[in-house]
Amino acid sequence: MKWKRHSPDRLARLALAIDAIEDQDKRLLDDSELVDRLREQGAAALHQLCRDFVDQLNGKLKHPALVLDPPEWTPENFNDSAPNLFQISLRGRLLQLEFSAPDEPYSTEDFRHRYVLRGGVRSFNQDLLEQDTVDEQQIFFCPLESGATWHFFDARTYRTGLLSIDYLAIELERLL
Repeated sequence: MKWKRHSPDRLARLALAIDAIEDQDKRLLDDSELVDRLREQGAAALHQLCRDFVDQLNGKLKHPALVLDPPEWTPENFNDSAPNLFQISLRGRLLQLEFSAPDEPYSTEDFRHRYVLRGGVRSFNQDLLEQDTVDEQQIFFCPLESGATWHFFDARTYRTGLLSIDYLAIELERLL
């Protein structure tokens, strides 16, 4: 009969615990939706950077030669469960930007800032392929207080910085 005396207290505690879990679940859902939006924003920002680079450089060429694949990007194109790929090609010279979502909403496993997307920039041409050489640098989409931005990290030299049109130009110059 002793358990009957404690059942109202136990039910009250259980009710409080359930209410607390509901609030916690709502915060997790809100955070998950934020991360989803950040990832879509990161994919769109990376594509826009590539688009701007290709368009600006083609605008300076006598005969436009750079091609961006895919040429257009929408949030529906983002695949959060598999790698996504953008490719800038110039007559057999390629810059490939591959990125994907880490297993956790936020990660700091491979970069000093927390990130919601990670990937790599690979640059190669026929000469490099014949030497079995493909240059690759890591990239990360980091939501910082100043705004979410793409960063690169070269693991060989520990060089790091913001992904920019200048960065893409430097990588393409290596292939000429």
